[in-house]
Amino acid sequence: MTQDDCYTLATGELGAYRLEILNRIHMPHTEFLFGRVGLRQGMQVADIGCGTGNVSNWLAQQVGSSGLVFGVDSSSAQLEQVRRNAEALGLSNIKLVEASAYKSGLPYNSFDLVYCRFLLMHLTRPADAVNEMRSLLKPNGVLVCEEADFSCVFCDPPSPAYNRRFELFLALSDIRNQNFGMGIRLYRIFQEVGLTVSEVSMYQPTIIRGEEKRLVDLTLSEAADAFIEAGLTTPEEIDEMVAQIRTLATDENTVFGIPRVTQIWARK
Repeated sequence: MTQDDCYTLATGELGAYRLEILNRIHMPHTEFLFGRVGLRQGMQVADIGCGTGNVSNWLAQQVGSSGLVFGVDSSSAQLEQVRRNAEALGLSNIKLVEASAYKSGLPYNSFDLVYCRFLLMHLTRPADAVNEMRSLLKPNGVLVCEEADFSCVFCDPPSPAYNRRFELFLALSDIRNQNFGMGIRLYRIFQEVGLTVSEVSMYQPTIIRGEEKRLVDLTLSEAADAFIEAGLTTPEEIDEMVAQIRTLATDENTVFGIPRVTQIWARK
């Protein structure tokens, strides 16, 4: 990210719990995606916008001691979490780089696979970031992206508070020239930078019980200051929405359909 890009959510230790829950929900789908694209031992991989490193560290385990993973993020707090987690797992084949998605500082034409998850939605120039990732790939290397679409959600029984939560994220991204409906745009962006797409697929996690349902109110709480500063809501409305959504999360008769995710990959 650059100074023009504003990350809405918490970083470092403050955001680690939420990202752990998010990864628990999405990682089975991510693992299946990597199986389709041919991830294997010995690969050189770059994870751009790696966050706290849940995927980076998993990738390092998959490529083994003969492979190498670079975790790139613009936040030193995020990278510190990656380092701690990698040390706890005993991983020595992961390197961390503090850099922008637009200018990673990594060598061009050097990677077998480049990956990002839920990064482009936060950027004001997503096509430029995809072009940078494309440049990192070796010939025939694979670019893999996963992005969410906040316009495709549901709660049943219906909840105005639940719907309002996602409306706020979409409105904020419009104000900031970001796109929290990025998933639907991925195919077009890949075409714009000259990539021939191998596959596009979509999935939508549906959660009925457990800690995973807390992802919705935790993310709302982290973004509250940004919504209020943008004039989109008030502290009173946020408190009321959080309370209502937490109540829904404890009700096993209520189902949460969280944002639909687009998975896309292409060869250079």
